[in-house]
Amino acid sequence: MKYIYIAGPYTGVTHDHYSYWEIDQNINRSLEAMQQLAQVGLGAFSPHGHSAHFEVIAPDVPATYWYELDMHFLEACDGILMLPGWSNSKGSCHEKARAEELGMPVFYSVPAAIAWTPD
Repeated sequence: MKYIYIAGPYTGVTHDHYSYWEIDQNINRSLEAMQQLAQVGLGAFSPHGHSAHFEVIAPDVPATYWYELDMHFLEACDGILMLPGWSNSKGSCHEKARAEELGMPVFYSVPAAIAWTPD
């Protein structure tokens, strides 16, 4: 099985309970992409789903914790999917740069990731 890391904006205007609904939309967008990839047999990792609303659940955990954890999972994947709005997210830009350093294919839509025929 090949694995796709899903990158996209997580935070809203803020990274706390004040942006709960905007963050929730970003989480759901990532999980929808994950569902579509899973339905065709591609493994997928959604950092959004993995840490959903921890800005409320565990507000004292620093963002650096999540960035390091996400990089670990990214490096275990075979490709990266960039969700809409990714270029406005510092984390997503960093994830894309790391994926490119690792020679991973970068996809900008779910259909492109699904159409991918890996070596």
